[in-house]
Amino acid sequence: MPAFALSGMDTLPYTITHYTDENGLPQNSVKFIAPDDEGFLWLATENGLVRFEGDRFRNFNSSSRISYIYSNAGRNKLFARTDKREAIRVENGRTVKFTRNPNTEDDYEFLIYNDTAFVYPVNSLPNVFTDVIHPDHFLIPVDAYDYYMIGMDSIRFIRKKQEQYRFKYPIASPWKFFTLGDSLYQLTENGDVTFFDKDKPVNVIVRGDILHYPAYRSRKKHIQLYWNFVAEQLFFYLDERCYFVEALPDGSLGTTLVVEDFDFTQQSILSIYYTSFNKRVYLGSRSKGLFVFTWKQFHPFRTGEGKTDVYYAQAPFGDDSIVTPQGIVFDAHGKYSSLPLFNGVKGKYDNYSMQVDKEGNIWGKADSNIYKMNADCSEILWSRELHDVVKQLYADNAGRLWIGTHRSGLYYLSTKDENPVPLLYSAAIKDASYMQLENADTMWAGTEKGLFRIQISKNRIDTIAGLEEAYVRSVYIPRKDEVWITTYGNGFYLHHQKRLTPLPLDKLKYLAFAHCIIGDAYGYLWITTNKGLFKASRKDLLAYADWKQTLVYYFYYGKSQGFFTNEFNGGCQPCALTLRNGDISLPSLDGIVRFSPGTLNHELPVRKLFLDEVELDGYSLPAGDTISLPNNFLQFKLHISTPFFGDNYNTQIFYSLDGEGKDVWLPVESNRTISFSSMPSGTYRLRIRKINGFGANNFIEKTIVFKVALAWFETAWFRILVLGLLALSIVAYLRWRITSIQYKTHLLETRVSDRTRELKQALEYLQASENKLRKQTLMQQRLIAAITHDIKTPMKFLMLLSNNRNTGDKSAKAVYDALYKMYHLVENLIQYMKTHIKGERVVLEAVDLHDLLEEKAGIFRPIAAAREVEIFNNTEPGSKVMVNRQLLAVVMHNLLDNAVKYTTQGSIRMEAVHQGNEVCIKFIDTGIGMQPVLADWVNQYNATDTQVHNGIGLLIVIELLLLINGRLNVTANKDTGTTVSVILDINNSN
Repeated sequence: MPAFALSGMDTLPYTITHYTDENGLPQNSVKFIAPDDEGFLWLATENGLVRFEGDRFRNFNSSSRISYIYSNAGRNKLFARTDKREAIRVENGRTVKFTRNPNTEDDYEFLIYNDTAFVYPVNSLPNVFTDVIHPDHFLIPVDAYDYYMIGMDSIRFIRKKQEQYRFKYPIASPWKFFTLGDSLYQLTENGDVTFFDKDKPVNVIVRGDILHYPAYRSRKKHIQLYWNFVAEQLFFYLDERCYFVEALPDGSLGTTLVVEDFDFTQQSILSIYYTSFNKRVYLGSRSKGLFVFTWKQFHPFRTGEGKTDVYYAQAPFGDDSIVTPQGIVFDAHGKYSSLPLFNGVKGKYDNYSMQVDKEGNIWGKADSNIYKMNADCSEILWSRELHDVVKQLYADNAGRLWIGTHRSGLYYLSTKDENPVPLLYSAAIKDASYMQLENADTMWAGTEKGLFRIQISKNRIDTIAGLEEAYVRSVYIPRKDEVWITTYGNGFYLHHQKRLTPLPLDKLKYLAFAHCIIGDAYGYLWITTNKGLFKASRKDLLAYADWKQTLVYYFYYGKSQGFFTNEFNGGCQPCALTLRNGDISLPSLDGIVRFSPGTLNHELPVRKLFLDEVELDGYSLPAGDTISLPNNFLQFKLHISTPFFGDNYNTQIFYSLDGEGKDVWLPVESNRTISFSSMPSGTYRLRIRKINGFGANNFIEKTIVFKVALAWFETAWFRILVLGLLALSIVAYLRWRITSIQYKTHLLETRVSDRTRELKQALEYLQASENKLRKQTLMQQRLIAAITHDIKTPMKFLMLLSNNRNTGDKSAKAVYDALYKMYHLVENLIQYMKTHIKGERVVLEAVDLHDLLEEKAGIFRPIAAAREVEIFNNTEPGSKVMVNRQLLAVVMHNLLDNAVKYTTQGSIRMEAVHQGNEVCIKFIDTGIGMQPVLADWVNQYNATDTQVHNGIGLLIVIELLLLINGRLNVTANKDTGTTVSVILDINNSN
């Protein structure tokens, strides 16, 4: 909820937040303010009872005007009375209509008035009817059944409707009487206070802050009373100053100034409530809403001279003052003075380093120059230029000044020497940003690129793993083995027990850019950032680093606590000071923030969690610890609250839903609403956890159980119905399946019977065919035997007779040639027929192609010589191939026969070559060539072609080649003749 801050707040000792109907209040008339036992504040308005929880309002009974608020007899419960005389009870942060018992008297029932002309009850001052009504008697309550009755000239004390005593007393104004505890007081016309010891008036001594107001004694008759009976509080208002008044044990009244420079009359203030712990004042106006005054805990120092109030390094000065590199000295009360010496420093003093050595001298720097001044900064004792930019200075307690430079590295010098000489310690450490000793021999050095641990005597430098690229802003070492490191952008760390632990960040990650960390004497660490100041428990952070604690609480101080700006400064040394009296001084972008840690309070969110409202799809449900939800909802919201009047950033609330099998804690949104979309049925346990403050396991947890109803398909009746339908379906399926199987069985039997009959007929047919084939095979075998016996043998004999070399008869030679061809033709036919009839596996053997071709050439050379044809065998001897020799010989014989037959006066060349996985046997002649049609038929031979070209010789050759995995190719020569190639596949020849 946005709140309006009044102008001029920087100069006031408190911040003022103004609430109206524009930022949460339902109506601008706040007549009563009262706290309940849960920590909420309740406001009586013309538009109902309003609950205030610190940063938001919740309206109850908006249709009723609230007349007043009162408590029960034990003063631990609140009630409110409407203008319709209805009683409303405040309970657990909510309101309920109160129904009285007709047989008993209600607490404070006497406050109900009927006729204001006779008796008017007064339970707060000032009263809205002061100038309107003039009754005969005024009723001033003491407790639930006791009250004083103030008449025109007498006072009576009534207890449980019985008059206890009365006495005469002149009444100038009945609006000046009030009670504190069970005592009656009066503010007299001259401004004195009278206490009534029964019937005896006693003058009361007033003490405290009001006596410090110079005009008090002369103007005390103008004091106005602000009495909040239900809160048991009294206030004096005088000249725009408001004082809280309390009865002291000695009978006097003590006063504490709580508000000043605020005109109650102009703002029509009617009601006041004050909490002393945090010095917060709540003012209810008759027409201008609610004002909340919060006392500032911090009071920064500044000169008011603009840019000179931007501070970085600082040093203790004198007894309790501090000095800055600008030459400005602030004392403990913020008064400042300037040192003239700083105006004469050569170059511009850069403000980032200010060190005090063991002798009390002050060291500073400007660009590449180093200066040594005496303790009161009245004289420059020594200076030196290093010819490199000086990044940082650090004076340790061993009498050394360490000098970090930009390029050259890390130097040191002796602070005791009158004319010290800077010595290079290490060129490896450049751009040092912060240095700190852990012990006499160990120093930590932060740089713009990492953190280093230095063992001085051994000149050993260790790089701290995990911070190699981090810009280290500061190092704080309160004790051995406890090194706190802040970085710019990477958060802050603890190096402890040889382990670097990144520490958790705040919810908006302001601590990621931590400038500085420093401890106090009360066990807390203070961390400055660009967004404010954080306070953490050292014990909690150590426990977190040791895995003994999972949550760390950070308390946040923002501008509302008195800072001129939330942006603190770092990158300097020192980045914070702890003075001898325990005060801490921090530099900021607008002023020096100096404070005493022991005087500050941290207002912690220790109150309970409340479930205010449950919203389901835009409609409200009764709020409780167990909530029933339908199955098909779209959005489910829970609105929670907790009374907390401090900075809302210090409230940390998380939630976890157990029903999902996870333990993940998520932050609650700033509007304190937890939302869920549609969820499956089941029982869920929502755990809401609020961190109360520092310490392990310091939290409050509220558990809400909500049950999401079963979907219609998850209910028992639906499951029974599904099971029934499933059973019926199974029965129906089984019956259908049985019927189907029976039908298929019958169908199968029919088909088997038909198939059996068909197979029987086929078997009979095959048996007949087999007999027929057997007879044909037998006939072919007899035919081959007959041809062999009756044709081949006589022909061979005739061929021998006609081959008489001594005979020169040409006819005899022609007869021999014809017989020779016929004999070999018959031989080829017999071999071809045997191959097909027997169907035996072709037997492979290693065949020497040169020898086989030479054998065939020897047969045909006599014939070729007669035709003037020469036969050449160009095959390399020893060229072998795995093939069936008998079949290949038939193929060679036929092809060579054809070449001789169609060649005259020419030549025939035979050659066999290996071409990869193939063997090519070529017959190249110079004869008349082959007709193109026949050549195409050979090259494109198809075993299904029934046409036969020029006899069966080529057909036999082609089909025999198929048996030995070969093929025939015919090409015409360029000049004359034909090339016939036999190509055998060696890999597949088996």
